[in-house]
Amino acid sequence: MNISRIGGLVAGMLLLGAGTASAQEPITISPEKVQKICSQRVPRVEAKVKALTDKINGGPETLGSKKWIEQKAADARKNGNTARADVLDARLKLRDAQLVKLAKAGERVAKFKTEHCGSK
Repeated sequence: MNISRIGGLVAGMLLLGAGTASAQEPITISPEKVQKICSQRVPRVEAKVKALTDKINGGPETLGSKKWIEQKAADARKNGNTARADVLDARLKLRDAQLVKLAKAGERVAKFKTEHCGSK
């Protein structure tokens, strides 16, 4: 799955259990729906967050990891292709931002799991 799409997936899943900060009434869902989220969605989201985090933090042999991008940027600079190196440097900054988003998503899933799924 594309790394940028995980935010939408996690946000959609978490909105089911989160109330809004405004004066609106909180969203309520049936116990059956909560059970389904706890047994199906939460484990899938946890697995995706872990897989994407592991990929981003992978070594230089892992396609798309920070170290892989750093290596490609260094190679581009070595070959005199500074424009490509600059693009890759920008991608590195995005990876850092994605790690922050993934960490927050993991925290939100863990909080939902604690509050609604019991000791699973």
